[in-house]
Amino acid sequence: MTLYSSVAGVRANQTRLDVIANNIANMNTTAFKSGDVRFSALFSQTLSGGSAPGGGLGGTNPQQVGSGVMVSDISTNFAQGGTQFTGRNTDLQIAGNGFFSLIDGNSTKLTRAGNFTLDSNGNMVAANGMKVQGTSQTSGTTSTTVEPIYIPTELQIAKDLSATGVIVGTFLGSAATPAASWLPATTALTAGAASRTTESVKLVSFSIGNTGAITATYSNGDRLTVREDPNTVVAGTPSATRLEFVHLPAEGGALGSDNDANGVSNVATDLGRVSQLAGTPVFTATNGGTAMQGMNFNLQTVTVTNPMGLLYEGNNNYSLGANTGNTFYGAPGNENRGGLQSGALESSNVDMAAEFTNMILSQRAIEASSKTISIQSSVLQSILQIQ
Repeated sequence: MTLYSSVAGVRANQTRLDVIANNIANMNTTAFKSGDVRFSALFSQTLSGGSAPGGGLGGTNPQQVGSGVMVSDISTNFAQGGTQFTGRNTDLQIAGNGFFSLIDGNSTKLTRAGNFTLDSNGNMVAANGMKVQGTSQTSGTTSTTVEPIYIPTELQIAKDLSATGVIVGTFLGSAATPAASWLPATTALTAGAASRTTESVKLVSFSIGNTGAITATYSNGDRLTVREDPNTVVAGTPSATRLEFVHLPAEGGALGSDNDANGVSNVATDLGRVSQLAGTPVFTATNGGTAMQGMNFNLQTVTVTNPMGLLYEGNNNYSLGANTGNTFYGAPGNENRGGLQSGALESSNVDMAAEFTNMILSQRAIEASSKTISIQSSVLQSILQIQ
């Protein structure tokens, strides 16, 4: 019995050393979450079950001998790591709960590591090439399907001008698509327009707000952004708030950001300045990007019912496990999701002082268990030498 209990102690503490070694190895890994090991006692052998008081005698307690120790739980510490400022606008940190959602084909992964970049097609991707997910807008009170973040690196911008040069309509498209498929769809000058100017522009820079809204600036000074429309009027839900994709011309314009292409504001049919279109608008960027639902300019994060149920897969990615529970997508900073901080990355949350302390304790526990094995071996040797 002694030998088996001691071996169990060695094995359990060796597992703890393995976890500690992995924590220390990842002390500089972006957004790494440290692990911790918990032990529990193995079953006990009952030598005497004990007895109840009676017959003038008092009761006796059970006599049991334990069988050693086992690993009961290896948990992940999801506490916030430190902040490492980088200054890169594609580096993101979640300040609080939540994960970034990544997709590769039909495979969805979660991560806390926000070291993202734009690929040559304008897709926002993680270091392993998986695409970062978000959404383009909501239609009324219904969210669109979560899709990869896509920022066109090159597009065509058309502006309808009045006789006095005031912008009365703006449209987005590409050389690869006919004007009828532009956003909003147009085949003729907007009412009141005297002329139209069209130019090819390229992405200059973009920024990401703490709610995940992205604002892109192009070479002509125009900006494309997502914003909330608090004045939305939806039948039965007058207080509903939705996201709108807005084109902000560098020259300004007569249309307010609440207005659709016809200048009608704050009504149930308000389609926004560029998106919120009826149907599914098609937009193909000149760099060969694929069609999408409007433009995907709003990054979303995810929370899960039980983060401890996630399966760590390496590459800073987690997959959903059998005990993860439900997933909840939404804008950062809302509900239980932490806000975003652009230009910064989350550091590992490994506590080096605690890890070295735990390492010493585990080492001493292994030494003590090994000593017990040695002593038991000596006892058995003495028994064998009895004449």
